[in-house]
Amino acid sequence: MAAKKPAKKNITNTIVKEKVQAGKAVQFFGSKTAMPFVCPTCNKTLIKGIIFEESTISYCSRTCIPKPQ
Repeated sequence: MAAKKPAKKNITNTIVKEKVQAGKAVQFFGSKTAMPFVCPTCNKTLIKGIIFEESTISYCSRTCIPKPQ
């Protein structure tokens, strides 16, 4: 005899909570001669890459964004 198939999940019972991520991802293009991006938290400099904006302040990564109290 063949093995039994596992029971199917009921669609009405599955509740999926969406994870809210801090900051909005923005592509940054700078130049070496002009002012590169400097993170206010860790002082990391970026010339080209993705930065994250939270309440009009930009950060180099989501871990640099301060958590609300």
